[in-house]
Amino acid sequence: MLSLYNSLTRIKEEFKPINLNRVGMYSCGPTVYGRVHIGNLRAFLLPDLVQRVLRFVEQKDVDWVMNITDIDDKMILKSQEQYKSLNPVEALEELADKYEEIFLKDLEKVGIRRDDISHLPRATDFVVQMQEIIKNLINDDVAYIQNGSIYFSVDRYKAGGKKYGKLVDLDFEAKARLTDDQDQKEGVADFALWKAKKPKEPYWDFDIDGQNYPGRPGWHIECSAMSTEFLGKPFDIHTGGVDLKFPHHENELAQCGGTQANFYLHNEHITVESEKMAKSVGNIMSIDDIKDPMAFRYLVMSAHYRSQMDFSSSDIDSAHERLHRLRTYTDQLMLSRSGQLNIKDDTGAVDKFNNEFKSALEDDLNTPKALAAINSIEGKVYTEDAREAMRLVDSIFGLNIVEDRPLHDSILAAIDDYTQARESKDFERSDRIRIEILEKYSLVTADTPIGTLVSRAK
Repeated sequence: MLSLYNSLTRIKEEFKPINLNRVGMYSCGPTVYGRVHIGNLRAFLLPDLVQRVLRFVEQKDVDWVMNITDIDDKMILKSQEQYKSLNPVEALEELADKYEEIFLKDLEKVGIRRDDISHLPRATDFVVQMQEIIKNLINDDVAYIQNGSIYFSVDRYKAGGKKYGKLVDLDFEAKARLTDDQDQKEGVADFALWKAKKPKEPYWDFDIDGQNYPGRPGWHIECSAMSTEFLGKPFDIHTGGVDLKFPHHENELAQCGGTQANFYLHNEHITVESEKMAKSVGNIMSIDDIKDPMAFRYLVMSAHYRSQMDFSSSDIDSAHERLHRLRTYTDQLMLSRSGQLNIKDDTGAVDKFNNEFKSALEDDLNTPKALAAINSIEGKVYTEDAREAMRLVDSIFGLNIVEDRPLHDSILAAIDDYTQARESKDFERSDRIRIEILEKYSLVTADTPIGTLVSRAK
């Protein structure tokens, strides 16, 4: 039974989907004005892990929605700099096209498949839906118009009996919580739903009771609109980095009237020498700075998603080596010849592993414990049920360690020659054949209790 730590209730709870066989999940995606760094990528690896566990362990279909934010202050500034000849809306679109494609390629490098994401909506395609929500908030008297902009009133919302601060404990007097356009707002905690048009900025018309308020949406309203447009209200799971708890997710929740998702999952930061990875700090890296992107994925999965993960070159090197050993064992199973493996492990080690692996994942996605469980069979058990166990491992962790390809007859013949030479104790000949197999076929031979097995070279 899957249990997850719910930021909304602040406890670990049994996950019960709204619909028995289908789960709706929304992830806050990138603002596409530049390339994401590896700290950002951790926030996207979390929902990828969630949907894999739901699909392959819980046997659920998953409707995974990830938005693309293609309008905000940084988007506007950069689009104006890069596309001076275009009008503001066209410039935004060009910039979004460029960086969305780069983002999706970076996702694929770390094993997140585009086809697993059901919808990738852009904010600018859902302005009408945002405007409808804003109108309803005005009608409910929790939003107000000020100098052409529209704000959400936290005080009015709370006065109506709703709780603001479900995801975090708030100090409403803290000056640090003052946000944009503070001089126009009624309360310090209020936030913009709609921003009045400014010169040379992209804008949309917004008719309210016959009065036009040209402008653009605030950041928070985007996700309220897109998540509920695709998944309804409430939906099952909302994910994001821990830094989105407040104000972004808290404001999304308020805009939805206090009901948006049943579960909120938040991953912790990646740090570098104990400092958060961020563009403002200058300690960021892109996935292209890492030799093996799958090693980065492994490294992220080796830490629990709710724990901070400190990044170093030695850590990524260790992850690379560990991943290589895992690939070697999996290759040996997958590239064995027909009939070489016994059908079932009669020691019970594989059954024990399967139970421990599943239990770890169902306990709030305890990936470190699940990965540690592999040690009980890796390099020790060579059976068909061990092979299927490693297929499950790869389905969940997405490390691309499963290589399903029949070995060519010429390779099989070379392996037979190697084995015969070993059995005849003609080690000079066996060494020569081993080197030939490596150089010609990029395969490494290994002598195991069930005979010669091969794996892909590092």
